[in-house]
Formats: sequence, structure tokens, C-alpha cells
Amino acid sequence: SAWTLTEMASIGGIKHRTGAIDTETRQQALANFQRFASMRLGMTEIEPADFRTAAVLIESPADLRVGDALHLAVARRLGARIASLDHRLCAAAEVLGLARFELS
Repeated sequence: SAWTLTEMASIGGIKHRTGAIDTETRQQALANFQRFASMRLGMTEIEPADFRTAAVLIESPADLRVGDALHLAVARRLGARIASLDHRLCAAAEVLGLARFELS
């Protein structure tokens, strides 16, 4: 979903504020991701029901962060597989019975 763009902007902001990257690198990384997303990722809008589903998922034993719960709620609605290098998110997807796309 478009939430992914928000997360990438957040990551860039954190790296910039901590001095790990400069402004130009942050801007270029976000532009590169936006280009990749527009060409390679199917983006969907978050629906009001996704927020309600995420709230229910937060109560599960899956140890979810809010943003991850929202990702999983959208994936559940779409019947999509989860692709992530975030081990915590992948473990939560498994606990909730959501299919994963293995990244190598």
C-alpha cells in the first residue's frame, strides 16, 4: 500500500537526522524507491476496514507494531503474500497464517 512510501520516507528521515546520510542521499534514495514502486509494485489504497482489521491483529499473539499490522491487514484483504526482510513482520505473518514470498 501507499503506507510503504511513508515508511521509506521515515527511514530516510531517521538516517538523515542521525547523520548516517546527507540530504542529497536521502532525497535520491526516496526518489529511487518511488520510481521502483511505480514500476514494479502494485500499490493499493488503504481502506477504513483495514484499520479496523489492524486493530484486531494488534491483539493477536503475533507481537505486531502498528504499521506492520496495517500491512498485514491489507495483505489479508487482498489475499497477497508478504515479502519482507523484517524477520519480526515475517514471523507475525506466519503466526497469522498469511503466505510469504521468500526473499533471498
